[in-house]
Amino acid sequence: MPKGSVGVPVRLADPTALSLVRPGNRVDLLRIDARRQPTTVATAALVLNATGTSDVTTGGLLLALTPAEAQQAVTGSDEGFAVVIRPG
Repeated sequence: MPKGSVGVPVRLADPTALSLVRPGNRVDLLRIDARRQPTTVATAALVLNATGTSDVTTGGLLLALTPAEAQQAVTGSDEGFAVVIRPG
């Protein structure tokens, strides 16, 4: 885990995206609001673990985030989170 970061579990609004994400990937984390508008929470976050299932209750990502990014992520989201996978 990068120095100064914390591990934060995140559930995605579209759990099928989990099948595309692997540990070691870098992703941008977006919060989706009730109007379906994205807000960037983290940029180039390191994926520590990905449990990819199509069941929203069991699948998720563990991301290495800065404490400020983690604060934004744990406040939740109306519609969930989405990720953009960065080329690696």
